[in-house]
Amino acid sequence: NPYCLENTTVCRDRQTAFLPGFKPGVSCLIIMKQERVRESMKQSQIPVSIFDHLQQPALVLDCEGRVVVWNESMERYTGISAEEIIGKGGHVHGKALFGETCPTLANYILTHGDAGSDRYRVLPHEGEELLAESRIPTASGREVVCMAAPLYDTTGRQIGAVETIRDAPEERTVEEARAAPEEQVQILASSLPDMIFTLNQDGIFTQFYWTGARSLGVDPEGVVGKTPHALFPAEEADFLVGAAHRVIGAGEVVAETRSFLWRNDQRSFQVTIHPLHNPAGKIVAATGISRDITRDLLCERTSQLSSLYLDLLGTDIYNTSMVAATIIEMLRERLSGEEAELAQRVKNTVEQGINVIKNVELLNTLNKHRVRLGPVDLDGIIRGQIQRYAGIDIRYEPESHMVWANPLLEHIVSNLISNSIKFGGMKVRIEISVMETGEIVTLSVADTGIGIPDHLKPNIFDRFSHEGSKTASGSRGLGLHIVKTLVNQYGGRVWAADRVPGKPEEGATIKVILQKC
Repeated sequence: NPYCLENTTVCRDRQTAFLPGFKPGVSCLIIMKQERVRESMKQSQIPVSIFDHLQQPALVLDCEGRVVVWNESMERYTGISAEEIIGKGGHVHGKALFGETCPTLANYILTHGDAGSDRYRVLPHEGEELLAESRIPTASGREVVCMAAPLYDTTGRQIGAVETIRDAPEERTVEEARAAPEEQVQILASSLPDMIFTLNQDGIFTQFYWTGARSLGVDPEGVVGKTPHALFPAEEADFLVGAAHRVIGAGEVVAETRSFLWRNDQRSFQVTIHPLHNPAGKIVAATGISRDITRDLLCERTSQLSSLYLDLLGTDIYNTSMVAATIIEMLRERLSGEEAELAQRVKNTVEQGINVIKNVELLNTLNKHRVRLGPVDLDGIIRGQIQRYAGIDIRYEPESHMVWANPLLEHIVSNLISNSIKFGGMKVRIEISVMETGEIVTLSVADTGIGIPDHLKPNIFDRFSHEGSKTASGSRGLGLHIVKTLVNQYGGRVWAADRVPGKPEEGATIKVILQKC
């Protein structure tokens, strides 16, 4: 004899789920295997169709508290068959579950009683269902979570209650589950370099974490329960207590940089304090993060002073050198022979010093500001630099090429030519070529100078490279380093090679790849 769910459904007005995971309006056809179950179902008008298909153990009580459904999962879970328990009342199902005659959540649904007891810990849940964790293990020793819900027929009349059980996740209690996130937060806070704290309304530390505390002779655990006056100087402690009162009273966020003398050192901290709310939304404390920025501020001030000194020295030395170069040039014009040649060498030395100053200022500018790129005529840059080095044998076949760069591109060409002259002398021959391949443009500057040994090639673009002898590499200063810095900012690449492959003594070639525009 078939039974269906035509007379027993979910009451939508009550927003009560028939069973967790089930949807309203579902009908099913069930063939009861046991005559006793059929009779109980007929009397109670409660369908049993779907329960045997559940993975979770489930039972159903009628309004009198008699067991009318004891599904197959429940049979396996308890070791008690449906024939042994169907139709019985008197909380016999409680004994089957917990080893003693007692009500379960389904009974509390029927009696509308308070399920909170020594046996259950009720969990937050919406609707008419009851969700609770059993304080007492089942007869098999398992810790379980139970859920019960009322059953209604199509007229909205309550005709029973259904209850399901499942093992508690990871065999942990609710307190342990709730404590786990807090433990993780504590571990995280204890691992961070920042000072993390909570101050209550009385200005007392309720939490305090700081990995750097012990290096200063401070016990973090000993700070909890004390006011900031036990840790910081009076003025700083007053600030923290006052900030906590403002945060708790007005809900504002306090953020300040604080500098003070602490444990014989001048220290600086970036302090940010936020309101801490309870689950009801009420501000109950102030929580803050204090970051030690002493070293950061020191580095920043040192950098600022270095830039200031660099600007002052650069300007003064540059102006003095320019005056000296002008005077030497005037003197050279009045001399002849060896004296004129000696004056020219002095002038060249002074001009090298001027170039160093220019390169230092340029490198300082590159480190401070981001380079903006746009279309640049590489051919025009090369021809302009060749004119500056009149008297030097520079060979170049003009050909228009537009690349992504900026006006500072002239410093790449200028430094490459200057480098060839520096290590090849005034009689060096320089060959400049440009080759376009797909979306890239390769600039090559080759010379007949002393060349670069293979083991030094990777390092010549480093700042103030001194590797090798003076005849081979010497100190190449900032020129090639500036070339590399600019090329990197242009999204290109630079490297050194032999003018004649395999013969470094016959001269060097510097190759630069730029993006075609």
